[in-house]
Amino acid sequence: MASAGLGADLLLANEVLDEARLRSMVDTARQHDARVTVAVDSPATIAAAATAGVREVLIDVDVGLPRCGVMPDAAGDLAMRAAEVGLVVRGVMGYEGHLQMDLDPSRRAERVREAMIALRSAHRDVGGDIVSAGGTGTHRDLVIGLDDPAGVTEVQAGSYALMDTDYMRHDAGFVPAIDLIGTVISVGARHGVIDVGLKALGMDHGPPTIDGAAVWFCSDEHITFAPDDGSLPRLGDRIRVRPAHLDPTVARHQVMWLVDGDTVVEPWPIDMRHW
Repeated sequence: MASAGLGADLLLANEVLDEARLRSMVDTARQHDARVTVAVDSPATIAAAATAGVREVLIDVDVGLPRCGVMPDAAGDLAMRAAEVGLVVRGVMGYEGHLQMDLDPSRRAERVREAMIALRSAHRDVGGDIVSAGGTGTHRDLVIGLDDPAGVTEVQAGSYALMDTDYMRHDAGFVPAIDLIGTVISVGARHGVIDVGLKALGMDHGPPTIDGAAVWFCSDEHITFAPDDGSLPRLGDRIRVRPAHLDPTVARHQVMWLVDGDTVVEPWPIDMRHW
């Protein structure tokens, strides 16, 4: 992102122990006058950041998703450890990922508020100007600003930019902007088969969607589907497939094609393939 000029103040919202990777990131950021902050949640990640030349960090706080982050009452001590080795602690971050797919708006809003109150309690001990949280599924539930006891200063939503069918259930105000294009390679008595399968899709959030058709099943290199109106596709037809989970789907491909209607504008290489 720094090399592409996509931001002068960037956050790596993840723990990294690989000092070589961190050092490479720091060097690239300096070449492009970009400010890069890294999340830490342990003495080991603090040590890796400091050794690699990282200057600024956020304390990652567990707000209910059992993944990364320290418990809120331990955040202050960790911030002191970071300061002792010369790091600047800019604030805290927390990810309420366990609430992203809660489709009950009132329940989700209440639970998000509870998570953000826990994050703000950690922020009181840590200090700094940043309280970073949120995602595509909860962005509407967050209060922006520190006047509210559950307020945050930035939202880490990402999937909104392209969307997938799992997030589309939220009616979050965004439209899908990504499809896989398959070709009908076989036609049966009641179904068609396209050359898009498990090797092209992230399936952990369920099967993909084809508008106006029922997806029967996915196999390694195929999707078997049937149009809702009982018609049959023709060999060679091009079929749009919408993935249920965007992130791992993108990571399975070498390039995305930016289009405007039916006009291909340009290819976007996927540098982070398989990472």
